[in-house]
Amino acid sequence: MNLQKAVALLFISTFLYVTFLIFHPGVLSALPNILSWSYSEYIDNPYDDSARRNLALNISENTGLPLLNFKDLGGNKAKVLLLVIVSTAPQRFDRRQAIRDTWWKHCAGDQQVKCVFVTDGLTEDENQRTLILRERIIYRDLEFQPLLGGREFGLRFLNHIKWAKAKFDFRFLLRTDDDYFLCLKRLLSELPVRPDTSLVWGNFHCQGGITWVDESFMIFSPDIIYKFLAQNERTMMCHPHADQQIGLWLESIDSKLFFHDSRLYHHPPASFSKKFENVFNVCDSYLGIHGTYVEKMRYFGRNANDGAKSVVSMGDFADFCPTTHFDYRKISPPFFFKPKPCITNPTWNLERNMYGGREEGQVGQ
Repeated sequence: MNLQKAVALLFISTFLYVTFLIFHPGVLSALPNILSWSYSEYIDNPYDDSARRNLALNISENTGLPLLNFKDLGGNKAKVLLLVIVSTAPQRFDRRQAIRDTWWKHCAGDQQVKCVFVTDGLTEDENQRTLILRERIIYRDLEFQPLLGGREFGLRFLNHIKWAKAKFDFRFLLRTDDDYFLCLKRLLSELPVRPDTSLVWGNFHCQGGITWVDESFMIFSPDIIYKFLAQNERTMMCHPHADQQIGLWLESIDSKLFFHDSRLYHHPPASFSKKFENVFNVCDSYLGIHGTYVEKMRYFGRNANDGAKSVVSMGDFADFCPTTHFDYRKISPPFFFKPKPCITNPTWNLERNMYGGREEGQVGQ
C-alpha cells in the first residue's frame, strides 16, 4: 500500500508539473531568452550582490517563478485570528515536510489560522528553482520572497510583514523558524485571552543591560507591525539578524508589552538535548520547542498531546529582565554588525550560501 501511494503521488506531481510547464504563460516561451541571456554583468562582478540580485530577478521573471505580491487588498483581505509565517531556506524540503506531517495539520480546515512557508525566490540554482516550484504547485503553502539567500534575516522579516499587512487582516502574527515544533492547538486556545495591542511575545534574551526577542519565535499584535512599516523608508534601518533589527525598531515605539514565555524552549537544540529523550505529551509543558530537526519533529508530532491547557499568566517582564531597551553596539561578535538603511537593500559581505544554523554546527544565539 505504501509503494502504491508513493507511485501515485509521483505520477500526480509529475503530471501537475508538466501541465504547469505547458500551460503556464511565459515558461516555455521564455526558454529562448533564458538560453541567450548575457551574463556579462554577473561574470564581471561575481561577488557583487546587486549584480547577482539583478541576474536572479531576470531568471525569476523569465521562468515565471512567482514572487511575493505586495499590492494591498484593502477591504478584501483574508481575516484570521493568527497568521503563521515559517521562514525556510529553499533547500530545507525535509524540514518543511516534517512540519507538514506534524503540527501543520492543525492549520488545515481551521478558518481562524493561516499557515505559510516563505523562502528565497531568487536562487540561481536552476534545479532548486524547479524543485521549489513543483513543491508550491503540489502543496500550495509556499511563497517566494525577492531575496538571494544567506544571512539576510532582517530583510526577510521586512518582506514577511509587508506581505502580511497587504494580504491579511490578522489579530496576531507569528513568525517562526523551520526547526520549531509548535503546539498550535494550545496556542490557538489561549490567543482570545491575550492582549491584541502593543504585544511582543517570545523567548527574550537579557544580558549586558539590553534585551531582545529571539527571532526563532515572535508573535506581534497588528499595531506593532503597522508601526514598524510606518517608519520613514529613508531612515528605516536593517540588520543581518532580524531580532536585532526588531530591537532597533522597538526602541522608537513607546507603548509595548513584552511577554517572555518560559514555555518556549530555546537552547541547546532539542534534537541534541538529553532532556528530550523519551519524553511524552510535550505540549503539556511547552508551547514551542526550538532546534527540533526532522527526526525529532516527527517524534514530537507522535507525542504532542496538543490542545487547550491552562493559560499561564504573562507576569511582569521586569521579573525576567530589568530593561526593555536594546543597543546593537553591546552585541559581541560574531553577531555584531552596524545597521544600514533598508532602502539600499544592504549587504554586509556575508556568505550567500544557505545559513546552516545550529544543526550544521554554525554558532547560534
